[in-house]
Amino acid sequence: MSARGKVVCLALVVLGGAGCLGSSPASRFYTLSTLSPPEGQGGGGGAGPALRVRVAPVTLPEGVDRPQLVRRTGEHTVAVEEYDRWVEPLDALLRNTLVQDLGAQVSDAQVLGDAMPGLAAERTVVVAVNWLDLSGQVALDAVWFVLPAGVDQPERTHRTRLTENAGSGAPAEVAPALSRVMEQLSRQIAGELGGTTAR
Repeated sequence: MSARGKVVCLALVVLGGAGCLGSSPASRFYTLSTLSPPEGQGGGGGAGPALRVRVAPVTLPEGVDRPQLVRRTGEHTVAVEEYDRWVEPLDALLRNTLVQDLGAQVSDAQVLGDAMPGLAAERTVVVAVNWLDLSGQVALDAVWFVLPAGVDQPERTHRTRLTENAGSGAPAEVAPALSRVMEQLSRQIAGELGGTTAR
């Protein structure tokens, strides 16, 4: 190859690496829907909440704890959807979803995440996700418990396994299915907290 040919090839490589030969697809961002509190529920009114609950950071398997949606495509294969991403880190998104869902279901309680770290809580909700399958059937396997203030070991732990149909398994269908899974999980936790179920 001539010296001029080498220069042209190098220029094409540089232009291609810089994205000058074509633009990348735009990223799509997904979030989860949450329950709305019943009309008139105000978390204890002027006297303050009867119960303050904190949701601890949710732990996730490393394989799905990333900005991109990770979808199972076979028994031993997954697809990392580079242009389909969660609007925030998935562990934070799940925690914030639980905060909103529990706040809508637990009467006279103030449910907290990271927003007000200085406030002490009478109960702490701890959730560890062992398995999260984001495909045509969204599946979650989690261990969770509720700790009273000043207690570092749970009196009892719960294991929850939930599934929701996600149609074709496309990201636009996975996100609503995961929202429904988190709603089901929050209802179980609300029952442990002695909450009422929002409809």
